Amino acid sequence: MPRRPRSRDASKRGTREALLHAGMAEFAAHGLDAPSLDAICARAGYTRGAFYVHFKDRDDFIVGVMERVLGPFLDAVIATGDQARDLERTVRRYVESIGQIGPPPRRTGRRSPRVAGTGVPFHRLLEACARSERIRGRFVALLQEAIERVAKAAGAGQAAGSVRSDVDAEALATLLVAAALGAATALEIGLPFEPERVRSAVLDLIGG
Repeated sequence: MPRRPRSRDASKRGTREALLHAGMAEFAAHGLDAPSLDAICARAGYTRGAFYVHFKDRDDFIVGVMERVLGPFLDAVIATGDQARDLERTVRRYVESIGQIGPPPRRTGRRSPRVAGTGVPFHRLLEACARSERIRGRFVALLQEAIERVAKAAGAGQAAGSVRSDVDAEALATLLVAAALGAATALEIGLPFEPERVRSAVLDLIGG
């Protein structure tokens, strides 16, 4: 039987995803500034016209890439299932993801944290936030969403007695998300970082 044509909405989603994946690949290889829109479009197999159907400008595109990078990462790290242990599992998953980056190889120097296995260095996102209020605003919004989700896990853990009850759940979530950013920065600058020791210390601090 002849293949049914894709719906218009599905085609648009496919085009947008192709552009975002091309952007992630170009940014991972060359940074956020060097790749031209033409290079990104060529890699995706589309024209600039198609690009501007989906994105207002380069900053809007970077916001889309950032959402595509951080969204799945947060979904993978922030545990759901056993509410009593979700906060503990979230800490474990994040530290495991940091630990997979490993120490910097001696011959090539410092290794940059790569977000969610996409190849996009963490410091590139921070650079983009520093120069664009729009990008910074969306980055902050994503972190606030993460804080809300971690706070919910903290509250459930407190109710179950697996998380300390003498601390504010939202304040604890904010501290943990800030610590996660600090861990990525520590790796970025080459600060000695032992994931297992950090994991044990954090779990001791939050334990009920």
